[in-house]
Amino acid sequence: MHSTQSDGTVAPAEVARAVAEAGLVGFALTDHDTTAGLDEAEDAARTHGLRFLPGAELSANEPGRSVHLLAFGFDRTDAELQDFLSRYRKDRIRRARSIVERLQSLDVAVTYEDVERQAGAAAPTRAHLGRAVVACGEVPDINEAFRLYLSNGRPAHVTKQPTPPRVVFEKVHRAGGIVCLAHPGTTHGEDDVRRWAGEGLDGVEVVHPANPPAVQSRMNALAAELGLLRCGGSDWHGPDAGRRGQPGWAHVPERWLDAIGRRSSCGVT
Repeated sequence: MHSTQSDGTVAPAEVARAVAEAGLVGFALTDHDTTAGLDEAEDAARTHGLRFLPGAELSANEPGRSVHLLAFGFDRTDAELQDFLSRYRKDRIRRARSIVERLQSLDVAVTYEDVERQAGAAAPTRAHLGRAVVACGEVPDINEAFRLYLSNGRPAHVTKQPTPPRVVFEKVHRAGGIVCLAHPGTTHGEDDVRRWAGEGLDGVEVVHPANPPAVQSRMNALAAELGLLRCGGSDWHGPDAGRRGQPGWAHVPERWLDAIGRRSSCGVT
């Protein structure tokens, strides 16, 4: 789940409230490249009687594609990990400025200040850029912004700094956490999972709005074969974020949460 500390639309404490109202046992906050909302989310989880798993969604990449990775149960005070995340966020600013320049060259009337208004205190993501393009009246919705300008291969797309998945595995493991491949059904297949498992990948996100039943079945079987952890969730960005999934739809088994907690140094509270 995501909050205003990255590209979500509600504060970390409000994420916890939404989880409680949905009648769930607990949740993980996985904002992009930051741990800034974890303390607030954990405090709110405690208030609502929820279990809480600290997390973050980190963006690795390989030639021609992004690889989104979910880090769980790490020590959020680890200096090396925080330095790694800081460099990620600085690169997000560099990337966002470059995307704005490309949009302007395409006669899209958006400025970096428009993006900052959407991002608030968070490092800018493509979601913030898409919302800025919508707010400027250039497109009717964020999906159209991605289709026309922001998706991989579109004219305003800019790649992130090179970060192989194995580097993320190493950084998170040193901080006591584990790493799961996010939404593998979208761009990554079984051969990718096998290769990354050999490099240190700990698990796969089986349940996700982008994973149809056939993909869930394949990932379940692959996790069993390779001894990988399983995770899942709604990938919720807020009630007005235009994303699929609502808190509670995914029916993620609590035993998956327990297994991640046992394998990580700062697991479920």
